[in-house]
Amino acid sequence: MFDQALPPTQLIALFEQLPGCWGCKDTQSRFVHVNKAYANLVGVSSPNALVGQTDDDLPGRLASCAARFQQQDKQVLATGRPMRVLNIHPYANGDWQAHVFTKILWKDDCGRVLGTIFHGQPLDENPMLEVGQWLCKAFEGQGDAAFSTHRADLSVHLSNRESEVLFFHLYGKKPQFIAHALGVSVKTVENHFANLRVKLGAGSKTEIVDKALELGVGCKIPASLLNQQLTMVLAN
Repeated sequence: MFDQALPPTQLIALFEQLPGCWGCKDTQSRFVHVNKAYANLVGVSSPNALVGQTDDDLPGRLASCAARFQQQDKQVLATGRPMRVLNIHPYANGDWQAHVFTKILWKDDCGRVLGTIFHGQPLDENPMLEVGQWLCKAFEGQGDAAFSTHRADLSVHLSNRESEVLFFHLYGKKPQFIAHALGVSVKTVENHFANLRVKLGAGSKTEIVDKALELGVGCKIPASLLNQQLTMVLAN
């Protein structure tokens, strides 16, 4: 979308013109600049209020995830690879919101690493995950195959826990991660997978993804997850 090696002044000017939440940090995870949208989201008086601060200085409950935010920054700096993170948090106005943040390297025009650049977009009812899954199927050698976006007439009623397990599974998370995130045992998660296979008519865990997309379930964040604080690196 932009040249990550732009001089800082040009990069900051660009942040103010782009939609969504934008900002950059130095190699020590200190904020160098954030745009107004990010400042409003986290609840600070102005973008300048965060300059020189770290995630530990974020308002409210956001600071409780500071160590994980900083570890994500370190991973991007160490690997040079972009990272996508699902964040669910209570923000300044008290509402719980879900965003997908993308983090990439920030370099100068000589290729020296200055830190990281981040961009956040709200995860609403847009079928981002669904479209991505269909694109992946198309690139798996199915070529010109046409994928129907029409929903089957069959109504699938999932429990809250089944919806949560399905959501994490669609994002590539393993049973151990799901069990930890939901505060249940791995055996309980496996039982939910068994129920999902029956309800979706899937023969395996892998087929659960295809069946869920065909039936139009699992593409939105379950409402029951929108009151649990979470920061989760998404599968690439």
